[in-house]
Amino acid sequence: MRKPPALLVAFGVSAALLAVLPIGYLVLRLFEGFDRALVELLRLRTLELLGNTILLVAAVSVSALVLGFAQAWLTTRSNLKFASVFAVLAALPLAIPSYVMALGYISLFPNFSGFFASWLVLTLATSPYVFLGVTAALVRIDTASEEVARTLGLGRFQVLRRITWPQVRPAATAAVLLVALYVLSEFGAIALLRYDTFTRAIYNAYRGSFDRTSAAALALVLLVITLIVIWFERRYRGVYLANTKALGKRVRVDLGSWSWVAMAGLTLVAIVSVGVPILSLIVWSAQGSASLNLTMLLDALWGSVRLALISGLVIGAFATAVALWAVRYRTKLGVFVETVTWATHALPAVVVGLALVFFGANITPWIYQTTWMLVIAYMILFLPNALAAISTPIAQVPRDLEDVSQSLGVPANRTLFKVVLPIAFPGIIAGVALVALTVLKELPATLLLRPTETNTLATRLWGATEDLAYSQAAPYALLLVIIAGLPALALNARARKALSEVRG
Repeated sequence: MRKPPALLVAFGVSAALLAVLPIGYLVLRLFEGFDRALVELLRLRTLELLGNTILLVAAVSVSALVLGFAQAWLTTRSNLKFASVFAVLAALPLAIPSYVMALGYISLFPNFSGFFASWLVLTLATSPYVFLGVTAALVRIDTASEEVARTLGLGRFQVLRRITWPQVRPAATAAVLLVALYVLSEFGAIALLRYDTFTRAIYNAYRGSFDRTSAAALALVLLVITLIVIWFERRYRGVYLANTKALGKRVRVDLGSWSWVAMAGLTLVAIVSVGVPILSLIVWSAQGSASLNLTMLLDALWGSVRLALISGLVIGAFATAVALWAVRYRTKLGVFVETVTWATHALPAVVVGLALVFFGANITPWIYQTTWMLVIAYMILFLPNALAAISTPIAQVPRDLEDVSQSLGVPANRTLFKVVLPIAFPGIIAGVALVALTVLKELPATLLLRPTETNTLATRLWGATEDLAYSQAAPYALLLVIIAGLPALALNARARKALSEVRG
């Protein structure tokens, strides 16, 4: 077995050590203040937060699954008119951060708050994950079995339940896992909508009273919930089926008179998920244009772009090293390092922020409240995102090319940098871009860890909304949506390509 270069090992081990910092912090806090933590866990308030959190996660997961699956099936398997347009509209909410969507609603409807408001906003914000995952699965699977089932007399719903669902179930449940983890870690939207869950309570415990022990105790409960969610997803995901595309023409299901009902429903979803928030931001931006401080806006824009670029490049480098180590060398330690970096993916940004506040203030004060502390937080939070994008192109590089290179006298490690990386470079760039665009929308960790002089579009937006200054917040939100729209455009392009492949 080939030994990986020392540089890859150094990067990989460093990434793994950073990833376990939040868990280590929680354990340390519980040992130092076990009695106080136990009192916090046994409070009636904690039980209330537990119920609120579980209720919201379950409700959003189910509704996002139903909505996203319906959008995917209608646009790929039915004779719905303007299917490509509705596919684009189904993915567009990804361009709108959930807290921006919440801002759009409460600026129009001041009493829009509580469980229903949180459920609606988070369902609209997360259903695109299900739509994209199920769409990709529907494109891959062979429709021959569905057509045979119809010829045997099975109805549309029976075919959907017995034939289609088992084939897309793994992709759907994996998408629902992303939805559940998103809701568990969400802070901005539920804080604006005034619905109490663990993330809001953790943030308030730290910012309001600097009670880090109580915050750690609540964070531990949240971590346990996330592990249970991950276990359930692994338990009920099912097995990925090796399907091939049908060679013949795909037959779309005729909706008949239900076609207009489906179009009306999808149009309504597009209006409430994209139209209302964007219209609200435009109206409020126009009202606040006279008092807009252009210097502050550009400063926030530069702060967001600078952090996104630095984080994208740094995290991309670490993710490339971990992916190379785990995929091309396949050592046990490399695979373990990759697993460790994924293990903390479910931790909310608030927990990561609290851990790094303690770490920076007590162990590394020279980087506390610096840009590099923020980059470390983004590393812990978003390294798995980069790994997901980078691992596949690295794995797809044929090993025969490495063998040919080495037969020509090029050492193995040099072959890695002269052959593998250049071929996988487009995928690596995609991973860097994905991380950069994710950093643009991040809020809780940025609020906790940013240097005093650093402002971003997200933090300026949050500061204005806390003062209920919607006309001042709207321009920051609108600019943030425009920038975040870049990945949505790419996803829409994929959706259109997928539809062209299934159009018969």
